[in-house]
Amino acid sequence: MLSGFSSPTSVSDTLSVSALTAQIKTLLEQGFSHIKVSGEVSRLTRQSAGHLYFTIKDSNAAIAAVVWKSTALRLAVQPEEGRQYIFHGHISLYPPQGRYQLVVSRLEEEGGGALAAEFEHRKRLFNERGWFDAGRKRAVPALPRHIGIVTSETAAALQDVRKVLSTRPGWLQLTLSPTAVQGQAAVAGIAKAIKRLQTLPQPPDVILLVRGGGSPEDLWCFNDEKVVQAVVECSIPIISGIGHDIDISLADYAADIHAATPSNAAEIACPASDTLRRQMPRIGLLRQLVQHRTAHARQGTAQSVSALQHRWQTARDERRMHIERMQNLLAGQSRQMQRERHRQLRQLEKRLLPLEPGQRLRQRQRQLDESLQRLHNAAERRTQLSSRHLEGCRQSLIALQRSLVSEARRSVEREHGRLQALGPLGVLKRGYVLAFSSEGRVLRSVEQLKAGDAISIRLHDGSADARLLDIHRNGDSNP
Repeated sequence: MLSGFSSPTSVSDTLSVSALTAQIKTLLEQGFSHIKVSGEVSRLTRQSAGHLYFTIKDSNAAIAAVVWKSTALRLAVQPEEGRQYIFHGHISLYPPQGRYQLVVSRLEEEGGGALAAEFEHRKRLFNERGWFDAGRKRAVPALPRHIGIVTSETAAALQDVRKVLSTRPGWLQLTLSPTAVQGQAAVAGIAKAIKRLQTLPQPPDVILLVRGGGSPEDLWCFNDEKVVQAVVECSIPIISGIGHDIDISLADYAADIHAATPSNAAEIACPASDTLRRQMPRIGLLRQLVQHRTAHARQGTAQSVSALQHRWQTARDERRMHIERMQNLLAGQSRQMQRERHRQLRQLEKRLLPLEPGQRLRQRQRQLDESLQRLHNAAERRTQLSSRHLEGCRQSLIALQRSLVSEARRSVEREHGRLQALGPLGVLKRGYVLAFSSEGRVLRSVEQLKAGDAISIRLHDGSADARLLDIHRNGDSNP
């Protein structure tokens, strides 16, 4: 049952849709701020803005999901239609539609995929070599004076370890052996960093091999044979703290002690000063009071962090939804403008079609054919009426026919010449050109142009594409 929510019992308790949705949004997003969901990808859509929308389903249910563009660019595994994954993220509710969805921050192939298979293969191989045997692991000194740290100089894990060890006795000496802890170069670097600590004039009593959390691909260097062998052959006890609680590598199996996190590794390496004090005979009320206040402060801090994270996630989701709505609105306006341009172009084509020279020439040709046909019919009628003058009339008719045809053809040629001179191609042949923008609009003014624009130039015998270097208006001085 959801706490903090009760059914209305009177008119005064009646909720508006907005108020009810706000309560449901708070309960959902706070109650499901960190979840993992297993299911199949369906109806995958990749937006032009870079966001991924899809449905996660199994045999009985389905839920909408989204991967924002900033997250999609960092995904080690890209979702594919019809495939099974484990999705990490939080629930977000969109109030205008009353619709909730899973905002995915990370996903991995269900069953571990190829990396999981390779991990199990190496695990069996190294176990057969005895690298994971409990009998070969060394005891860690109860109170070390010198601790070596193997990690990156810029890693957050180093700061976590130093923060924990700052609460340890003041005599404690720390030595960092820096190395990359991600990527192909990290394999040789980690092995060298471990050997470097063993060759110091005063080697450390214990070594911390630490790294912050990441994807299986990010932590893969700790599964390499060279790294695991360096841990096994190290003469100094090693405490590993790689990733988070759920992360485990083959280097963790080989280490003398496996800690859940880098901070936990530092806590195991050396007891805190408070712990040492508690081991002393003097135990009193002051210690209990400090412990109570510390626990209360930690609880308050945890609640504040949770509330702040919820507000941050809510604000981020609302901002992204607003951006998506604006993008959809702009896309709709762009499509409307494009349809209007196409309509104007079709109207222009209809107006220009009757003026096309070939069309007018074909019309004149039809008129000439009709005239010839009428002339031929008249000649036949005259032949039937006057057979006595057949030969003379026929000769006269042929001469007249030739004369008329010649004159008609000359008339047609004259008209054809005029039409060609007046038509667009005639104008273009005289040295003029038509310029179009990259969207296909006719350019009539330099105000439509700017340097770097791509344009298309139409000449009488073809076209050319060009890009503008500079714009010169009437009255401007030449460069």
